[in-house]
Amino acid sequence: MFSWKHLALGVLAVVTGWTFHYLRTHPAESKGLQDWVFSKLWSHMSQVNAQRIEEFRKPMWSQVHGKVLEIGVGHGEALMLLPHAGSQSQHKVQGISSYVAVEPNAFLHPRLAQTASTAGFAVKYDPETCPDAASTSSANKDLPELTIVNGTLDQAPAHIPGFIRNHGPYDYAIVSMVLCSVDNVRANLHAIQELLAPGGKLIFIEHVRHTDSSDATVNPQYTPGSLNLQLWKTVQSVITPVWKAGTGNCHLNRDTGRLIREMGGWSKVDIQTHRGSDGIIEKLTPLVYGIAVKE
Repeated sequence: MFSWKHLALGVLAVVTGWTFHYLRTHPAESKGLQDWVFSKLWSHMSQVNAQRIEEFRKPMWSQVHGKVLEIGVGHGEALMLLPHAGSQSQHKVQGISSYVAVEPNAFLHPRLAQTASTAGFAVKYDPETCPDAASTSSANKDLPELTIVNGTLDQAPAHIPGFIRNHGPYDYAIVSMVLCSVDNVRANLHAIQELLAPGGKLIFIEHVRHTDSSDATVNPQYTPGSLNLQLWKTVQSVITPVWKAGTGNCHLNRDTGRLIREMGGWSKVDIQTHRGSDGIIEKLTPLVYGIAVKE
């Protein structure tokens, strides 16, 4: 018997199949659509995320100075944690000579530029990777420059955007909730280390997979080998293929802390772990954060 419901489901299946096929065979359009979807999602989630991790970021961000490189800046909420950022008395961030803000999603750039300006930077765009963007102007010529670069380090060392390479070496490099979504974690980490000056510091905070190693944890509920820990590790791995499709390539099951600790080239690596239990998101996204110092 004919049913409008069956017809609608059939049409939906055909349209969905055609859409996935088109996006697979047209990667440029696929990236544009994914970036747009993620920008809409992140506009609602970024502030919640920033509030969740602020207590861990604030002590590390307060020491940042000199020449700075940040990968995956997003909307730039963490810029407000820099020394004297947004201060009415200082009118500019203190101790930073230049800031290279790398963000491959152009839909996030306008809000990033606004946040950076509020923090006390003169905002500019890399003309090579952002040819259609207009740099902002400021009456205060003493402001440190923050330059937005549309790019990634996924293809390093074969290709690193020219502005990033030409303005190194850097005193500080920052990654904050971004290595979950890059295409090549190792390439990013090795490129960052290469771009740091000797003694330069990588500041990081990332969500990672649950691990059985003897990480420090603030929550005794997640003890190595516990049934609860094993459950959430399994959930992370099972849902990651679907999760990343709608969250800008975000992976729930990467062991980023271990990669940083074991890659070599550091004179010192301090890593701490936080496993929260307040709701599903915290259970899905335990955190590692710390500082690695280049030899």
